[in-house]
Amino acid sequence: MLYEDQAAGFDERAVIPAEAVESMAAAVAEIAGLRQGDTLLEIGAGTGMLSLPLLARPIRYIGFDRSPAMLAVFREKVEKARLRAELLVADANDRWPTNDGSVAAIFSARALHHVDVDHATDEIGRVLHPEGGWLILGMVRRPSESVKPAFRRQMGKLLEEEGYSGRSHDTHTEALFSALEAIGAERAEQPHVVARWTRRIAPLDSFTAWQGKKGLAGHDIPEEVKQRVLGRLHAWAVRRHGNLEAPLEQEESLELEAVHVRAV
Repeated sequence: MLYEDQAAGFDERAVIPAEAVESMAAAVAEIAGLRQGDTLLEIGAGTGMLSLPLLARPIRYIGFDRSPAMLAVFREKVEKARLRAELLVADANDRWPTNDGSVAAIFSARALHHVDVDHATDEIGRVLHPEGGWLILGMVRRPSESVKPAFRRQMGKLLEEEGYSGRSHDTHTEALFSALEAIGAERAEQPHVVARWTRRIAPLDSFTAWQGKKGLAGHDIPEEVKQRVLGRLHAWAVRRHGNLEAPLEQEESLELEAVHVRAV
């Protein structure tokens, strides 16, 4: 199962400043107008990196993920902080683990683009309150020519040459929001940037992380294909950067995109 092997080191690899996470939680609560007792559903809760501040609010939190190992890390954090959360193992491409019309808001980061658009549209309409509710998506953004975006674009091209289609957060979000608008949803006018920061990253770090993962870019691919793609990507990166061990400064920001979904 993808992501099972990433649980132990996920927070270190995908680190986000604590202040940014706090700002994101406040923004999610404000956008959704969360009130005491409301239910927030998180899709792809993972290790809870982005979720812990939400649990301190007087709401009911339900988070689900298909990786038991990722949720085990999250559960340890919840217990250590003496908070409460309902953490469930489930696949978002199946029925979401909550009742019809029971949710005030849905949040997801780094996960919903793995879910079929038609299925996501149906489930969003099913679980949100009869009067409607919010879908809020979180995304870490980087300048398009910085290390990670450039590497991911090139890796996507190489995977396509191997017969594996790319998975783009932006393309999926646009398709999903358009499908929701077709049933009366209204998207927020523009993405909401909740925090910005700078980090130093060596290009080689990306290869180290990918080598330690099962599959690539969300695809469970044969090991020989993975190594061939990474080998070609490494050669491309050397031509682009030269010394892959030299750290480079990279700007990052945490951004929220939101759409208000009416009852269906």
